[in-house]
Order: sequence, then structure tokens, then C-alpha cells
Amino acid sequence: MSRELAKEARRQQLIEATIDGIARKGFSDVKIADVAEAAGLSVGIVNFYFKSKDALLIATLKHLVDDYERHVKETLARAGKSAAAQIDAMIEADFARTHANRKYVTVWYAFWGETRWRPEFSKLCADLSTSFQESMTDAMRRLIEEGGYRDIDPALIARGFNAMIDGLWLDMLINPKQTDRETAKASVRAFLAGLFPNEFGRRPAANDAAGSAA
Repeated sequence: MSRELAKEARRQQLIEATIDGIARKGFSDVKIADVAEAAGLSVGIVNFYFKSKDALLIATLKHLVDDYERHVKETLARAGKSAAAQIDAMIEADFARTHANRKYVTVWYAFWGETRWRPEFSKLCADLSTSFQESMTDAMRRLIEEGGYRDIDPALIARGFNAMIDGLWLDMLINPKQTDRETAKASVRAFLAGLFPNEFGRRPAANDAAGSAA
């Protein structure tokens, strides 16, 4: 492994340890010493790669954003090209086990909760939200055109779609017995079925699907 690759691997190791630390102890209580211990490294090594806790946290949030965007891009690339197929793939991406799990949702909400006081966090999260809103508005506009629908505002539907994702993530975090990934996906599809019945019409409810798989 080259020196540069080794440095990047070490940085990644520290970022993953930070994610684990925030998930276990909460945003304000995780310390550089906790990260060092979780990574099996010294505090000096952490300080060599990140000059402050804030620098480490910003790098961690950037990693989360980049990882999410890469995950979505890869999921959409595997889906069909129609607007309905792309939107359905977006639902699958947002509730994939790799990203809609308790650890990652906890960490995302920890960062979102700090955006009011930390402009670096606010910009990263706002940029991601804006990008997501624009891409979903475009997808909804294509869906309206492909399905021959009328009198539907794609931007408003995209905003509602995005708000549902965020709300269901929160529900999965605070009430996991009531809302799991399959229930969350079924909820979003039910919302879309009311507007786009030809593309998102009757599907098995989450409980029906679970029963048939048993």
C-alpha cells in the first residue's frame, strides 16, 4: 500500500470510529480520546490527522454526505430508466439496510441537530437537501409527463416525498417497533399511489408482504 493510500485508510478508520462514538455516546459526549480508543490509536495520531475535534466532525459529516450520494447514485444506476423506476429505486436507497439503520440514522440526526449553531454543518446539510430536492423535482416532473398527469406541482410533491423520508427515519429511530424499513417504504409508496395510481398502485401492505414471506 502506498503512503497516500495508507494515510487515507487511517483517516477513514478515525472517521468510522467517530461515527461509532457518536452513535454510542451522543454528539457532545464523544471525545477525541474515545475516538482514539475505538480506533486502537493514540490521541497524538488522531491530532496528527485532524487538528481539532471540529475538523474531525466536519470530515465525518463530509464522509456521510459523500457516502450517501454514492449509494444513491449506484442504486439508481441499477434501476430502470423510467421516472417511476428511478423514484422507486430512490425509496429503496433511502431505506436500505446499509444506510437506514439505527447507527447511521442516529448520527445523521445528531449532525442535523447541530446545524443551527455550526455553519459548516448547516452548509453541508443544506447543499445535500437542495441537491436532493432538485433531483426529485426533476424525477417527479418526468413522472407527471410520462404518466400523462395534470395539475400536479412536481416541486411540491418532491418536497412532500423528502419530508416523508426524513420523518420516517425519525420514526424508525424513536419508535422502531412501530416503523421498520418495510413499513417505511410501504408508507412512501402509499403516498405516491394517491397521486400516481398507474405507477404506484396497489401493492402488498408491509404486513401482508411479511406474512407471505414467512
